[in-house]
Amino acid sequence: MRSRETVVVAVLTAALLVVVLQHPGASYTGWATCVMTFGVGLRWLQSAGPARGRMRIGLRLLAAGFMVWSGGQLAWLADAPQLATATFNSAMLLMAAGAAGMAATRRLGSVRAVLDGLIMATSLCFISWAVALGPLYRASDGGTAAYGAATYPLGDVLIGSITLLMLYETRGPRRRSVAIAAAGLLTVFAADTAYASQVFAGTYRPGGITDLGWFLGFAIVGIGAPRADEIDGTVSMVTEERTWDHLPYLPFGAALCVGVGELALGGGRVDGVLFLLMILMTVLILVRQVLALRDNRLLNRRLAELVDDLRHRAYHDPLTGLPNRALLLDTLERRLETGRPVALLYVDLDGFKPVNDTHGHEAGDRVLATIAARLAGCAGDAVVARMGGDEFALLVPPAAAEDLAARVIAAVGVPVPVRGATVTAAAGDGSPDPAATVTVGASVGIAVGGTGAGDLMRHADVAMYAAKLRGRNRAVTFTPRLEPVAPLTTASAA
Repeated sequence: MRSRETVVVAVLTAALLVVVLQHPGASYTGWATCVMTFGVGLRWLQSAGPARGRMRIGLRLLAAGFMVWSGGQLAWLADAPQLATATFNSAMLLMAAGAAGMAATRRLGSVRAVLDGLIMATSLCFISWAVALGPLYRASDGGTAAYGAATYPLGDVLIGSITLLMLYETRGPRRRSVAIAAAGLLTVFAADTAYASQVFAGTYRPGGITDLGWFLGFAIVGIGAPRADEIDGTVSMVTEERTWDHLPYLPFGAALCVGVGELALGGGRVDGVLFLLMILMTVLILVRQVLALRDNRLLNRRLAELVDDLRHRAYHDPLTGLPNRALLLDTLERRLETGRPVALLYVDLDGFKPVNDTHGHEAGDRVLATIAARLAGCAGDAVVARMGGDEFALLVPPAAAEDLAARVIAAVGVPVPVRGATVTAAAGDGSPDPAATVTVGASVGIAVGGTGAGDLMRHADVAMYAAKLRGRNRAVTFTPRLEPVAPLTTASAA
């Protein structure tokens, strides 16, 4: 659809260009612009149908602005310049109000968004003053036509700043509509600036290329009217995520180029207003950079917190909060690399499976969490890790291994309350048992030495199986003669 509209606009613009070149001073372009702006208003009014809330209000205000502009064009053609100027200014206010309503969000009320809007507005003011308003102000004899011409670029600065801010804050399918409309409004801004310059120089003639700029600008705005699928049910044209962070620098860069040109043409001297605007733009850019640095610091801090959280999740058990197998192996390998002797205690709970079968897995999780807290409490500075299921491991100095194993067995053997657990065995009726407690034991395998982490883990595992075979609830230290011990499946998995 937009492709077809673009072709139509291109053909009409080319035809009008031919007319302007062959019949300079004729009113054909003015009448075409009058009809075009009214049609653009109808098109934007049609777009307001599927919108909601302030989006609908904003679209209607924009449509009204375009239609009022058409009335101003009609007044201009009727040779009523004062009425035309007042009508054009009213149309600009309606357009600005509409654009502001469509862009209104809490994010756009933030300091950063307001600052970006000020940078773009100041940059456009700089360009407008350097190209048209400054010369007009300095050389004008105070005539009404000159000052009336000056109001157009100022109004365009307001509309253009809001539109650029919308483009800055918009993403997704709506961005295309905003970008096209922004291009059209900037074309109108260029035509208004050219008009003001020609009025200042006394060279403006109706029906010239400048008038064609107005026609083309509003035609592009009409192409940019949002489609139903882009705004259906939405209340704002902008999104909550900024997309084009570089956009405020574009008008600033353009203003900088114009300023360099002014310095070159003025022999190193610059207009006082331009000088003040330069200072203001520089201050705004510096403040924006300070805010950007602050935001970057905050972002880096949040990223660091996120990385720490992910690292903690990667190396810790989510149920008990203890280090997991990966962290234990890493710690064990680092200690072995230093040559320090280390003892590994491998703990497997005895009688834990019936807890899940009788009281449910939620109660089983509470038992595991309680046992983990007890192991951490009696281990002191030792590393305690959950290896998975009902298995735990501790890294301790060799001299403290047997004493710690005895404390572990004693701590695990204390009955664990499971209040609120559901009795699901045959003797139960499936109702909560407020006084339920369970008792589990611990078989502990101890491995001491400076061999590799894999061998130490395997030795502790073999010693733990031997403890189960010898009656459970005890600790066994690994010796080479334990190697033939039968696997856990023959010892007991409970």
